[in-house]
Amino acid sequence: MSSIESKRVQYRKYLERAGVIDALSKALIKLYEEQNKPDDAIRFVRKFMCESCPDDTQFDAMKADLEEANKTISKLEQDLERLKDQIKKSPEEIAELLEEGFKKLVEDEEHVGSLLRKYLTREILDEYLKLTTPPPVEASLLDCIQSGLTFHNSSCGMYAADLESYEMFNKLFDPVIRDYHGQLETDKEQLQPDADFGNPDEVENMDPEKKYILSTRIRVARNIEGFPFFMKLREKQFLEIEEKVKAATDSFDGELAGAYHSLKDISPETQEEMVKRHILFRRGDEYLQAAGCYRFWPVGRGIFYNPAETFLIWVNEEDHLRIISMAKCGDLGDVYNRLIKGLTDLEKTINFMRHPLYGNVTVCPTNLGTTMRVSVHIRLPLLSRDQDRLNSMAAELNLQIRGTGGEHTAIEDGIMDVSNRKRLGVTEFELIRTLQEGILTLIKAEQELEAKE
Repeated sequence: MSSIESKRVQYRKYLERAGVIDALSKALIKLYEEQNKPDDAIRFVRKFMCESCPDDTQFDAMKADLEEANKTISKLEQDLERLKDQIKKSPEEIAELLEEGFKKLVEDEEHVGSLLRKYLTREILDEYLKLTTPPPVEASLLDCIQSGLTFHNSSCGMYAADLESYEMFNKLFDPVIRDYHGQLETDKEQLQPDADFGNPDEVENMDPEKKYILSTRIRVARNIEGFPFFMKLREKQFLEIEEKVKAATDSFDGELAGAYHSLKDISPETQEEMVKRHILFRRGDEYLQAAGCYRFWPVGRGIFYNPAETFLIWVNEEDHLRIISMAKCGDLGDVYNRLIKGLTDLEKTINFMRHPLYGNVTVCPTNLGTTMRVSVHIRLPLLSRDQDRLNSMAAELNLQIRGTGGEHTAIEDGIMDVSNRKRLGVTEFELIRTLQEGILTLIKAEQELEAKE
């Protein structure tokens, strides 16, 4: 029995156990016995199955009430953030919270895998207990590690509060960065080489017959000079970043030309639909929530996209900008070329942060360097049957493989998400070429299995 047939059988059994099939059967029999067949059969079935359910008018009224309530909640959340923004913790309060959080972190024997726990020593804590980055931001160590102190199961546990955090708290950030990016043994002073996007014409279509690859997507992050990161951004700064992106994208032409949409102007239904199509972000990540990512939501958040939806810019999602180029095919060269064009146009009017050691700067230290994630959704049904071989090939090719639903999701029906493992320590062009060679190697392996069958 195929996996699809097996799922159908399991789903039918579930419907039978839940009583859904029985209820539907009774409703359809009732409709059959009805002498005067109703014009709206669906309404008849719905009413029969749920006599106490609201009618369409009542449902619309309840929906309107819910939307109004959500608006009120959003306004109250923003008011609360404004009040919090006016309250400044004293150095003594910050030190007390750090001591309390550190004690809980090191005493938690169940969750010991975070890089924060690995590198935050008593000596480092004592040194940084009352330090802050320079005014006007004045970010403390607590601002940077609040999420990791809250969620001990976080793999990293740290977010920079501003560019200066990487220098002020360097004894903690640097080993975390080197460990995560596999740079512990390097003696290089500059971990990230200068930007080099190479010649996009040398990047090919990996699947011209569209037999294996469903989509290709390249995402990079950028942060604007002169602004802190989300946990220290003031409300007006969220809006200032949004205005900078609006002004920059107004001059886009050709295939990049499109429109900017503020999140507050997009209906909840449309937002949900866009999220399902993987072109819009949402809030809800508990690690980012603890770090302060969703302050003043949805103020200053939005999305720019072209009509073809092949070029997007997310504003104030996590980093100031997430720039995305994509296509529903395997033409990596086309996707890469469009990304370079978009970045080049943005850099004409916006100055982005860059660190002399770590390259392009991001809020999360795991994204530093190129900040680039190249993601290919590909169908390899035969190769996916041998998980050990697949994982071994991925490690050898410097690739990361997971389900298309995101991190920690399983591969289904042979369809997987294949992406680059490295972000720091290589140039943009080296990363693209490595990914391209890796994907072509996986396709060749699949073709060899096809030939055997």
